[in-house]
Amino acid sequence: MFRKLAPLSLALVAINAQADFIGLQAGAGMWQPDLSGSFQSEDSSATGVDMERDLGFTDTTANNFYVAVEHPVPFLPNFRLERTSLSESRMNTLSQSISFEGQTYTASAEVDSKLDLSHTDYTGYYEILDGLGWLSADIGLTVRQFDGEISIKERSGSANESVTLDVPVPLLYGKGQFDIPMAPFPLAVGGMINYLSVGGATISDHRLYVAAAAPWVVEVGGELGYRRFNMELDDVDGLDADLTASGWYASATVHF
Repeated sequence: MFRKLAPLSLALVAINAQADFIGLQAGAGMWQPDLSGSFQSEDSSATGVDMERDLGFTDTTANNFYVAVEHPVPFLPNFRLERTSLSESRMNTLSQSISFEGQTYTASAEVDSKLDLSHTDYTGYYEILDGLGWLSADIGLTVRQFDGEISIKERSGSANESVTLDVPVPLLYGKGQFDIPMAPFPLAVGGMINYLSVGGATISDHRLYVAAAAPWVVEVGGELGYRRFNMELDDVDGLDADLTASGWYASATVHF
């Protein structure tokens, strides 16, 4: 009888050991988005300030890194920390007069402007599909902490105004991935989204990607994808805005 129970006991130990495994994922990379959109103060009757036409913004390079920890503790969500540094400054000569925060910037004036949409994401999530064939899926909640600003300064005049973006925003989080079968190395396609539409704010941030890794004990690999981040504000802290950053990104990744 003990001989019959021994294989079962070993199998249970093996399953338990696998279930108790703690996983760590990390990545760092660069994102090259095009910047577009407009913004204006809520109390302004003038036309919104156009990022490209008025201020000369086109594209930029943003840095990004993340760390995710997954564990077997029941009911306790997994955790992902992600930081995106998205900041760009421009000098441009105005082709028309613009108004921002009660200040008027006259046509032909040289202005220095800054757009900083940097943010840190704190995400708790659950794996709702894990090991089901080649599919996996996560759902959860992200708190996105912005720590940026929008500013315009006239070089030869006194006009100098800014709006601080320093607010935590809750977002729904979802991620899905399909591991390509029969590939000679770990290869997958997937997508991730953060989304919120409430009150006067709508924020959507989604990406599609292809990921590959070396088939080692510690998987070292990379991710190539496209990310689009859009933020629409209607009288949020006195600001109306419709801003978009979208473009390709590439990351180096490691999975323990």
